[in-house]
Amino acid sequence: MNKLKNSRVLFKIRRKIEELELDLTGYTILTEVGSSEYIYTPIIAALANADRIIAYTKDSKYGSAENNISSCKVLLKTLSLSDRVEFYSEDILQEHLENADIVTNSGFLRPLDEGKLKFLKKSAVIPLMYEKWELRNSDIDVEYCNRNKIKVAGTWENHPSLLVFNHIGPLALKMALNAGYEVYNNKIIVWSDDHFGEVVEQAFLNIGAKEVILTTDEKYLLENIEDVDFIFICDYDEEREFGGKDFFNFENLLRKNKNFGIVHLYGRIDFAKNKNLLTNIYPNFDGFSSLMTFTLGNVGINPLINLQVAGFKVGESLKKNLECDFSQIF
Repeated sequence: MNKLKNSRVLFKIRRKIEELELDLTGYTILTEVGSSEYIYTPIIAALANADRIIAYTKDSKYGSAENNISSCKVLLKTLSLSDRVEFYSEDILQEHLENADIVTNSGFLRPLDEGKLKFLKKSAVIPLMYEKWELRNSDIDVEYCNRNKIKVAGTWENHPSLLVFNHIGPLALKMALNAGYEVYNNKIIVWSDDHFGEVVEQAFLNIGAKEVILTTDEKYLLENIEDVDFIFICDYDEEREFGGKDFFNFENLLRKNKNFGIVHLYGRIDFAKNKNLLTNIYPNFDGFSSLMTFTLGNVGINPLINLQVAGFKVGESLKKNLECDFSQIF
């Protein structure tokens, strides 16, 4: 484990906790421990003085449950906080749901459906570690929560003191460069109609792209594809499959430009089906609607820390019935 990295990360966590005045004293937190930067999730709660932290994990493509737990335990020991966190890698226990004050909408706890939510006490709250508009119905049954007066709120990620979304720009640059594109002096199409696309467009222009076209108009795409180097796909809400017969047909585009590539951050793409058709698809695995192919953790720890500390602050504010600039209540 990189001691220098951990020292820097822990310094940043403490500073953000102090800045946002996060105080979880007296609360039981039900959350996750994940891989890589996500090992810090329960540590944030512990450093914010939570009484009890219950952290679930599982094996995933990013790492094993065993390694997630052992990595987090090493850090907790150096902080003398080992007694604050309990780790589990099986299905969520009813007792943990019943005793939780704050339940994070984290990956290893999902879905937060009626089968789990029915065990929460009325005073339990659920902060989403993303913005309200990003809600996926498969993540949490918000209607059940509203009917049963369980408070749920999103986290305003791009609040001026957080600016989490702005890290999409560096991530897009990193992805394009790793895909083999210079960006500088390239002609690029950014397929998006949301804030993510605007940030990506500006990031490419700042580094010297020859031209960047921001659009979700298929006709306009076809008219401008001839000398495009790559298309950067980051349309969060699009549910149709890119490369389908009736939407974003790759064969039609290839008739005008045989050399363009695809870099995808958001969007349904079947890599196996299209890898022999296009000269370059990056990353070389499937893409999904409303799910990032790479998280912001790929450009450093700041976006994750800012989001998670703010998310816990939303949870604290819901519990204490306090106003919070970051809170987006359902």
